[in-house]
Amino acid sequence: MASSTAAVAAAALKISSDKIVLGKGFLQAANEFKEKTPGKNALVLGGTGEVGREVVKHLLASGAFDKVTVFTRRPIEYTGSNSDKLVQKPIDFENEEQLRNDFSGHSHAYSCLGTTRAKSGKEDYYKIDHDYVLNAAKACKAANVESYSICSSTGADKNSHFLYTRTKGEVDDEVQKMGFANVGVFRPAMIECNREEARIMEKMALYVVPVLKLVFPKSVGIPSSTIAWSMVYNSIHPTKDRESNIFSNADMLNMFEKNQ
Repeated sequence: MASSTAAVAAAALKISSDKIVLGKGFLQAANEFKEKTPGKNALVLGGTGEVGREVVKHLLASGAFDKVTVFTRRPIEYTGSNSDKLVQKPIDFENEEQLRNDFSGHSHAYSCLGTTRAKSGKEDYYKIDHDYVLNAAKACKAANVESYSICSSTGADKNSHFLYTRTKGEVDDEVQKMGFANVGVFRPAMIECNREEARIMEKMALYVVPVLKLVFPKSVGIPSSTIAWSMVYNSIHPTKDRESNIFSNADMLNMFEKNQ
């Protein structure tokens, strides 16, 4: 039984950048970033989740970074451009000293770490989505990471009565206070993707979202690939005239469409 469980845990996630859509604006930003600031390295947290795996693909496809380190407990099998730049390392979110050491030498961080209360229970949910995320963010700051991008959620509010949105809001608030040179908080609505572990409500929503988007095209849902595109694009081409570093569902969709 133990060996069977270990085999399941070690099953690799297979991802490919073959069908990725970057767009002219993205490619121009990536080329300028690489030319003006060579030698940058990126790290990804939660890189095997639905948004995280898209971030990994976009980072590698962009060619903007010398190295893309994915800190994960599940191995990744990647096929596509710049596969030689992918580095994979295990992670212990409770060992803050090790986190600082591992994050050292990276300039850009992308946090897509998260679970659900249904999957992990209330205590473990908060531990992962709050404690682990903030432990990693603090370690990034201590390791002199310049840019920090985090995938949050629509409705995130530290004063919310709901655990999910309150937790997201607490984390967003803390991250923005840490003093990163560039920080981006991305708040998607319904994430459109083919989940390996589809949640019941999300399965139902997938049938409803296309109808609602006819009425509310920019506020109901967004593909996981577009979230990742926005996180990477903003980190290599920060918008300096924005009053806020929080990106709504509509902000991400508009940014993507503008740069195709």
